[in-house]
Amino acid sequence: MIKDFNDYTKIITGYEPYSYQKKVSELLLAGKNVILSVPTGAGKTWAATLPFLYAKEIGLENFPQKMIYSLPLRTLANSVYCDVNQALEKVDFGKNSTSIQTGEYKNDEHFESDIVFSTIDQTLSNFLCFPLSLSKRQANVNAGALVGSYLVFDEFHLLDPKLSMATTLGTLKTLGNLCRFCLMTATLSENYINELKNTLNAEVVTLEDFPRDISTIKSLKIPEGKDYKKSIRVKEETINTDSILQKHKKKTIIICNRVEKVQKLYNNIIASNLPGLNKQNVVCLHSRFFDEDRKRKEEKLKLLFGKGNNESAILISTQVIEAGMDISCDMMHIEISPINSLLQRAGRCARWESEFGEIFIYDILDLEERELLNLATDNDLEQSQIRAINNKYLPYDSKLCESTLEHLKTISHLDKDISQKLVDKILTKTELSDYELILQGNFNRSKIRESWETCEKNMYSQTIRDIQSIEIAIIDAEKEKDISFIPFKYQTINLYKWSFIKWAKEILAQKDIDDNDVIFIAEKESESTIIDFDVIDQDGYRLKSVRDIEPLKNHFETIFVDKSIFRYTSGAGLELGNGNCCSPIKPRKEKDQGVVEYKKDTFYQHNKAIINCYEREFKPNLRFVFKQLDEYWGETIDWDKLIIAMICLHDYGKLNKEWQKKMKLLQKLKTNGNYNPDEVLAHSDFNGVTDKEIEKQSGVKSKPPHAGVGAFALIDKAEEIIDSDDFENLSNSVATAILKHHGVETQSYPDFNIDNKEYQQTNILLNEIGIKADLIKKARGGKMSNYLPTNEEEWVIYFLLVRILRLCDQRATIDFEKYLKQ
Repeated sequence: MIKDFNDYTKIITGYEPYSYQKKVSELLLAGKNVILSVPTGAGKTWAATLPFLYAKEIGLENFPQKMIYSLPLRTLANSVYCDVNQALEKVDFGKNSTSIQTGEYKNDEHFESDIVFSTIDQTLSNFLCFPLSLSKRQANVNAGALVGSYLVFDEFHLLDPKLSMATTLGTLKTLGNLCRFCLMTATLSENYINELKNTLNAEVVTLEDFPRDISTIKSLKIPEGKDYKKSIRVKEETINTDSILQKHKKKTIIICNRVEKVQKLYNNIIASNLPGLNKQNVVCLHSRFFDEDRKRKEEKLKLLFGKGNNESAILISTQVIEAGMDISCDMMHIEISPINSLLQRAGRCARWESEFGEIFIYDILDLEERELLNLATDNDLEQSQIRAINNKYLPYDSKLCESTLEHLKTISHLDKDISQKLVDKILTKTELSDYELILQGNFNRSKIRESWETCEKNMYSQTIRDIQSIEIAIIDAEKEKDISFIPFKYQTINLYKWSFIKWAKEILAQKDIDDNDVIFIAEKESESTIIDFDVIDQDGYRLKSVRDIEPLKNHFETIFVDKSIFRYTSGAGLELGNGNCCSPIKPRKEKDQGVVEYKKDTFYQHNKAIINCYEREFKPNLRFVFKQLDEYWGETIDWDKLIIAMICLHDYGKLNKEWQKKMKLLQKLKTNGNYNPDEVLAHSDFNGVTDKEIEKQSGVKSKPPHAGVGAFALIDKAEEIIDSDDFENLSNSVATAILKHHGVETQSYPDFNIDNKEYQQTNILLNEIGIKADLIKKARGGKMSNYLPTNEEEWVIYFLLVRILRLCDQRATIDFEKYLKQ
C-alpha cells in the first residue's frame, strides 16, 4: 500500500503534484469542502480526483466511498472519464469501479460505481427525483446516491445562476455534512467566490497562494521569443469561411453558438479547396449526432488536436468543446459569448508548453431567417422561451455578450491576470445580482421540495435548464405505423423544443401530408405485466400521428419523425430536409437480451437474501455516511439495525391472505400441482413470455398491492420498532421507503388480513435483530399521505433508505440463491 500522496500522484499522473493540488487534498481529507479556482489547463481535474483515489488507497474511513463527478456538457464528461480511466490502468483500482452516465453514454443508470462521471443535468435530476435516464416508476432510486458521496462540480461557472447553479447550491446545503464537495471554476469573479465560500462554509484554493505553481505549470508558460502566449483580435465582420481558410496554419478551431451556423461553415469548408488539408481532417461536432458518430468524432478530434499530432486539421463546433477537453490549436475563430464562456473557449488555444496561438472574435450581426421563430401563444412561459430562441446571442445573455465584446476591443492578448481582471470587470455586478436572487429564492429549495413530491420531469425547466430539449428519433413510418411499436429501441437526438416546433409547424402546414403522416408520438396499447419489484418490459405501443403542434408543447417523451423530413449525414449531423436515414438501434445490454424470469423463493428466503445483499454490497460503503448521520439527524441511531428492520417489513403485505392465495395458485399451475401449499411465498416461478396463460388463470395480476401494508404496519408500531426519541418523524422516512419501494406513485395500502402462520415469518425476522413488536394483522385500506416526509432531513433519510431497499430487492429477486449462500 502506498502511504505518501506525492508518490501516489506520480504513479497516477506521471508527475509530482503541484502545491495547490496537495492543499486541496489536505483540506478534503481533513473534512473540509473546497472551492477551487485555477486557470484552464492547470490540472484541476486531478486536483479534485486524486484525494478520493488516495483515500481509497489508504483505506480512509472518514471519507466518502463514492465520487460523483459532474460537468455541464456530456462531451466534457466523456473526455474526463476517458482520461481518468486511462490513468487508473496504472493501479489496481478495481474492475468496473468507474462508469459514465450521460444522455449519450448510459452504462450506470443507477449510479452504482465507485466513481461516476455524469452531466450536471443527470446528477441534479437524480437528486430531484425525476432522473432523466429512468422511468417515473424508478424516480426515487438514485436520489440517495448523492447521500454520503464526494461530489465534484466541474466548470461550475457555466451553470445557469437561477436554475442549475442555484439548485446545485441548494442540493449541497440540503445534504450538509452527509457529503464532501469540490466546486471547480476557472472564471468566477473574486467577489462571487467569496460569497460562495461564506454560504457553503468551504475553503477557497487559488493559484495566488502558490506562486511556484504559477511558474511551473506548463500551460501558463510563455513561448520563447514571445511576449505573451495568446494574441486576441476582435473582427468587424461575422465569422465566415474565407477568413477561416485564409488564416489556417496547422490547427484551427472554430466555435459558434448555434448548430445551424456550425453546419453551414462545415458544409462550406468541405466544398472549398485548401491545399495541404485532407478533408477527412475537417471535423464538425455539435449535439445533433447519433451516438456512434459523436463518439468517433470525439476520438478523432482528440487524436488530431492532441499532443504530438502534426497533421493539418480544422474543427468546427458549438460550445460542447469549450471546456474540459484536452485539445489545442494555433488558430481560433469564435463567436462572441460572455467572458467566462469565452475564456473557456480560449483555453483550447495554445494549451500546451511552447505553443503560441491567435484568437479572432466575431460579433453576431443578425439571425438568418431559418433561425427565427414566429409562433403566437398566450402562455407567459412559452412566450419567454420563444423570445430566448430569437435572441441572436442564444444561449447567452445579450448584455453580457455585448459588454464582453467591448472590453475585448481594448486588449491585444490574454494571460491569467488579464483574464481575471476581465471577469471581475464584466461579471462581478451581474454575478452578485444573480446571487442576491439565488438567496431570495433560498437556493431553489422550494422547487427541490416540489420535485421530490411530484417526481415530474416538467420540473426540469424550473430547476436545471429553462429552454427545454426534446428527443427526436427518425423512423420509416410506413414500416412502423401498423405494427406493435418499440419506442425505446431507437437512438435519439436532442433538439431545442421550440426549434423543433417551428419546423413541425412548417411541415404540418404543407398540403400534401394529409394522407402521409410524418410526425408521431408513441402510445401504450396494453397494460404492463407487474409481478414484483419492477416491470417485465413487454409493453405494447402504437404510433399516434400528430396533426398540429399543440400536443408537442407539453410532450416530454421521444417524438418520432419520418425519414422523409430530416436529412442526416455523419459529417454535418441532423438537418431539416429530405433524407433517407433512420435512427440506429440502441445496442442492448447483455441482461436485456433474454426474458426476465422469476424463481420461487419463500418469504423468509427473500428477506434474508436482501439482508445479505445489503450487508455484502452496501454496508461496507456506508462507513462514512453512518458516521455523519447522527450529526445530521441530531441523535445517535443504530442505522444498520434500522435498515434491516425496514427490509424485514418491506414485503409484509405479501403475507395478506388474498396475495398468498393468488401467488400459490400461480406456482401450482406452473408446476402442474407439484408444489408445497404450506410454503409462504415471496415469488413464484414465472416466465414473462411463456407463462401468459397461467398468469391469466391464476388471476395474479389482480392480487392486492403489498407495499403500503408494511408502511402502515411500521407507522402503527413505530415506537416499538424504531429506537429513537424522535421515532415519529424518523418513521416517516422509513415508512415512505417501504411504501414507495416499487414506485413513487404508491400512496395507500389495501384491505389486508394476515393469518398467524404467515405472520410468524415477519416475527422470526424481527426477533433475529432483537425487535419484538405485535404488528397489526388486519385493517381496512387507507391513505398514507399524512406519513410522508415533512422536512429536508426526513426526505434525505428516505432517499438513502429507499435506494438501499430497491437495489437490494432487485438483486435478491433476480438471484436470491447467490445471496443466500454464506
